[in-house]
Amino acid sequence: MQRSAQETTRLLHLVEEAARIRMVWEEVATTHCCQPSEEVKTAYTEAADRWNVQLNEHTVRLSSAYISGCDWE
Repeated sequence: MQRSAQETTRLLHLVEEAARIRMVWEEVATTHCCQPSEEVKTAYTEAADRWNVQLNEHTVRLSSAYISGCDWE
């Protein structure tokens, strides 16, 4: 099956967005593992801004809880 140029472009944008989301996670998990949840949440929000990733509050809160509790390893 052949993809159109528009479909291919959309797919590449999704892959790029996924890579940036992963970079946010890795950056914060590496630097703030087992830190207080509010500190992790702040770092997560700042990293998302740096990587130009828009995350909803639920995602930030849940990810911060995992990183703060060292549950990601």
